[in-house]
Amino acid sequence: MNMDFKNQEAVCVLDELENENLGFTEVFVRFSRWLSNIRNLDEIIDASTYISEHKFYLKELLLKTKYLLSEKEEIVTSKMQNTGSKAWEKLYMELIASTTIDITINNSEEKLTLAELTGMAYEKDGDLRKAAYYKEKDLCKSISQICGKCLNGISGEALTIYEMRGYKSTLEKVLIDSRMDFETLNALISAIKESLPMFRKYYLKKAEVLRYKSKLPFYDIYAPIGNSNLKLCYEDAKNFIIASFETFNENLSGFAKKAFENRWIDAEPRRGKGNFGLSVDLFPIKESRISTSFNGNYIDVSILAHEIGHGYHSSTLFNEKILNTEYPIPIAETASIFCETLVNNKLLSILPSEEALTILERSISDAAYYIVDFYGRYLFETQLFERRRSGPLSIEELNELMLSSMKAAYGDSIDAETIHPYMWMNKVGYFMAGNEFLNFPYSFGVLFAKGLYAEYIKRGQTFAKEYDKFLSCTSKNNIVDIAKIIDIDVHSIDFWRGSLKLIEKDIEKIMK
Repeated sequence: MNMDFKNQEAVCVLDELENENLGFTEVFVRFSRWLSNIRNLDEIIDASTYISEHKFYLKELLLKTKYLLSEKEEIVTSKMQNTGSKAWEKLYMELIASTTIDITINNSEEKLTLAELTGMAYEKDGDLRKAAYYKEKDLCKSISQICGKCLNGISGEALTIYEMRGYKSTLEKVLIDSRMDFETLNALISAIKESLPMFRKYYLKKAEVLRYKSKLPFYDIYAPIGNSNLKLCYEDAKNFIIASFETFNENLSGFAKKAFENRWIDAEPRRGKGNFGLSVDLFPIKESRISTSFNGNYIDVSILAHEIGHGYHSSTLFNEKILNTEYPIPIAETASIFCETLVNNKLLSILPSEEALTILERSISDAAYYIVDFYGRYLFETQLFERRRSGPLSIEELNELMLSSMKAAYGDSIDAETIHPYMWMNKVGYFMAGNEFLNFPYSFGVLFAKGLYAEYIKRGQTFAKEYDKFLSCTSKNNIVDIAKIIDIDVHSIDFWRGSLKLIEKDIEKIMK
C-alpha cells in the first residue's frame, strides 16, 4: 500500500492479514497470563542459556501484563479496532492520497495531492510556495469534515481502551512502549522550551533575508536560502552516501553498498506512492527494503541516507533471536538521523561557501522542524486527548487548538495570520491508530543523534567502533540504560542543552 495507495488488491490483502493477526492476539494473551503466574521466573531464566537470551523480552512482557484485559475482551477489542480506529486510519490515508486540487504551475493546470502540495514548501519560487500553501489550505478545508471524524474516532477509541487497560494517560502508554520514563521526557521538553527563543531569532533572520519587514510568513518557513542549484543523479547520490559512510565505519558503508547493489531500494517517484521514506526489516532473510521518492535534490540524498540508517540499525540485530529485534521509536530515529548527519557534514565540507551556506540553512531548518514544529504538535496532541475526554471536537475546535499550539511553538517570529488552521490534517501521525505522540520521539532522535555525533568528533574511531555495539544493545535495554552504554545521561537537561548548543552554533554561522 505504501507503494500505491490506490491498489485495492493490497488493501484487501492488508485486511486479510489483520484478520489473521487476531489469532495471534488470543495466543499472546494466554501466554502473557501464564507467564504472570510463574512465581520463580527469575530462577527459571537464570537456569537456561536459551531463556536467558530472552530475559529482557520476558520481563517487558511481564511489565505490560498488568495492562491486559481478559482474553475475551482482548479478542473483541482487536476485532472492533479493525472496523474502528484502523478503518478510520485507512479512510484518512486513502482520502489524502486520492484527493487533488487544481493549481497553476508554469502556466499549466495540474492536479496535486496534499503530499505534493506540502512538498512544494521547499520550492525556490516564492509565488509558487505561497500558492501551493493556500491550495493546501483549500484542499484540507474540502475534506475537513471527514478527517475530523477520523481523528475523533481514532483518539476517542484510544482514550477508551487505554482507560480500560489501566493506563493513567495516553502519554504514559506511549512512554512505556517507547521504553522511556517521564524524567527523560521532562528533561527533553524543558530543554526544548528553553531553546525556542534561539529558533525564533533564526526565523526572524530568515524573514530579513527573504526581505520581509517583520515576521516570517508560515508558507516561507522552509524556503531555500541562497542560490545553490545542487542536483545529484541517483548514481552520484549512491556513491556519495557510501563514501560518506566509509569515513566513519566500514560496516556502515558495506551495508549501504549491499543495499544499492542488491536493489533493496525503490527510489522511483510515482503517483500514488507514499511521499515519504520507509524502511522495512526482513529479519528471517537478514535484509531490508527501502522506499523513497528520489528527484535529485539535496533533501532526497538526505532522506536516502536516513532510511539506510534505519536498515543498518536493524542489521546489527540480524544475529539476535527474532523476539530480541524490536527497539523503541526514539532510538530508531537516532540511528537514521546520525546517518543523515554524516552525509550532510561531508557535503558541507566539500561544497563552495555559498552552496554550503544553503545546505547548512536547510540543515538548521530540518532541525527546527523536528524541534519547534514537533513541539507544537506535541502541545496539540496533549490538549486533543485532554479535551476529547469530554466528547468529539468540532472542526472549529480542532482548528483553534492547532492555531494556539503553533503560536505557542513559533512565538512572535511567525506571522500568525498566515498559519492555516487545518494543519492538523497533514500531520499523518495523528491518524496512525495505536501510534500516538509520534512527535517527541523524533525530537529525541535529532538531539540524541547530535549528542552522538559530538562524541564521534571528540573520540574519533574509538567511538565508531563502539557505535555498532551501542546499536546492537538497543533491542534489549530501556532508553536510560542504552544511553549509559556510551556514557550519556538522558535524565540530565545539560545533555539536551549541549545538543541544542550545536544547533545554536550553526545558527550563529548564518546570522553573520
